[in-house]
Amino acid sequence: MLGFAELRAMIAGIDDVAYFQTSGFSPKPAPVLDDAIHWMRFQARGPALPAIADACATLVEQTRADVAAAINASPDDVMLNENATVGINIVANGIAWRPGDVVLLSDHEHPGNRVVWYEIARRHDVQLRFLPLDGADDAQLLRAAASALQAPVRIVSLSHVSRRSGRVIPAPSLSRLCAQAGVPLLLDGAQAFGAIPVDVAALGCDFYVLSGHKYILGPQATGALYVRHDRLDWLRPSWLGSRSQQTMDQHGGLVLQPSARRFEFGTRNIGDIAGFRRALHMIDAIGWPAWFAAIAERVATTIAALAPLPGVVIETPMLAEQRGGMVCLRVAGLTGSEVYHALLERAHILVSPFEPGTATVRVSLHGFTTDHEIERLASAIAALSPASITT
Repeated sequence: MLGFAELRAMIAGIDDVAYFQTSGFSPKPAPVLDDAIHWMRFQARGPALPAIADACATLVEQTRADVAAAINASPDDVMLNENATVGINIVANGIAWRPGDVVLLSDHEHPGNRVVWYEIARRHDVQLRFLPLDGADDAQLLRAAASALQAPVRIVSLSHVSRRSGRVIPAPSLSRLCAQAGVPLLLDGAQAFGAIPVDVAALGCDFYVLSGHKYILGPQATGALYVRHDRLDWLRPSWLGSRSQQTMDQHGGLVLQPSARRFEFGTRNIGDIAGFRRALHMIDAIGWPAWFAAIAERVATTIAALAPLPGVVIETPMLAEQRGGMVCLRVAGLTGSEVYHALLERAHILVSPFEPGTATVRVSLHGFTTDHEIERLASAIAALSPASITT
């Protein structure tokens, strides 16, 4: 068994700055770094030697199985990659687009779930439509989605947890609406995986993308794409290479892998993969229910500390079941960038501004976040005002 106090002790520099940015880039526990370094050194002893190559290949499949278990999927439906955006690109560029097709997004999407669709729209004469995610009215969202699905929607691509508000969307209900309309649903789990339970079977989605470098505490450049098996041949892979094939000949004959492995090719960074697996095993040692419960409790404690402050507006839903691992807020009279810089420079507290020129600030919580850090955050925010920024 592992506890959060022990986990915190494994993170170098965690006491130097109050770290509320795990939803962007997480700090890495020492065992994650140690495994990454160990496997890079192991591979460097002779990457082409059969014993070393076979051990590395086994590690990849073990990691795939661990990721699959974490989201209740079959390993055959999981592709290992570098981040959630890679998965979105694989899906977006694998669709047989038709002029007039519609892509349904929300107005809270990360650039990683916008830019690719913007380019698809320009390249293939595809229309973009956006569901409003302000507020926390799930019934209203579902009505808007049902209305939007009357159009020739080719795919719906939404964040499982909004980066702008921390809201968890009613994904199972949305999945049922999409299924009734015959439209696939892609869920961007970058802000969900590791912060809340993710069960792709229960969610009912067709595709799910995730990153390992956020709440999971894994290395940068780790992530995965889940493709429900009946959607595998619906996608036309735009990038292929060695290992994408099950069989091939010298004259054009090709049979792709009968699994999501068909989207993987070329050499891999074995250190990243090893670190990803160790991060998942550390969560296993704490226990996934305890992991999620600790994050939820830290979010609730932070809302309770910040909500009463004058001039502070909490944008994250008040209902626990609608929250992920973050608290999004505004401070009256200040931009998010001003709040970010003031907290970092004056109080050694790291949060995340949403986008340039906007007022929203994102505070990411984790099980290793202490009561003292939350109290420091509340005190520092209480001291902020437009006058304090200019003086």
